Amino acid sequence: MAAPIPPATSFGTAFAAFGRTDLRTIRRDSLLIAVMLGPIGYALALWFLPALTAHAHQQWDFDLAPYHSAIISAFCVLGPPLLLGAVMALQLLDERDQDTLVALRVTPVPATAYPAYRALTTAVVTAMSVIASLALTGQVPPAALVLSVPIAVVAGLLAPILGLVMSAIGRNKIEGLAVMRVMGLAVFTLPVVPFFFLDSPWQLAFGVLPPYWPVRAFWSAYDGGTYWPYVLGGLAYHAVVVVALLRLATRQLARAG
Repeated sequence: MAAPIPPATSFGTAFAAFGRTDLRTIRRDSLLIAVMLGPIGYALALWFLPALTAHAHQQWDFDLAPYHSAIISAFCVLGPPLLLGAVMALQLLDERDQDTLVALRVTPVPATAYPAYRALTTAVVTAMSVIASLALTGQVPPAALVLSVPIAVVAGLLAPILGLVMSAIGRNKIEGLAVMRVMGLAVFTLPVVPFFFLDSPWQLAFGVLPPYWPVRAFWSAYDGGTYWPYVLGGLAYHAVVVVALLRLATRQLARAG
């Protein structure tokens, strides 16, 4: 539950108050800690990728190596935004159920402060999780890992997009969980379709899907190609989508209660 905010507050003091409350909540909630550590589990699972590649080659004479970038991106570029975006959605839905957002309406906090705080903190934590999980896989060359830093920023912006969409569609936590299942399937599968089935020019048609940009940038960085157009495109597109969703969340807050 969000902390009460003193009068004459600013975005900075509001963010600080929300942050202190979140730290207390996280310390008390072992399940939340476990969920936030989920991206590390994704990374550790990829330790078995070399063995799986060798087995596929020996058993079926199939070379899995050309698809490593797609596999790694599914686990470590898309996994953290999906997981942490879901955490954000559950927090927003839980606070909506508890009428916390209604209570904030009678404080001096700007209407956009709370959803903006959730979006910012989720994006930062997600970006750090993407870099950490890529580093822990042991499958990403150092040069590609350095190039992945701006890609992690793009992936970080993806998390609040997913969280805000989930919370906007779901009216409560039960509906939110159902939305998460559907979105999880879409996030993990649709952006990977261009990798397997479409030539490069046609892949851009998938740019309407926010998950496309970080994974496409990672494929290029991992394979030594030109990746910065996808980073810049992703940053611009995600920023526009986040701003639009924050406005929607602010209007929902104004109508709450």
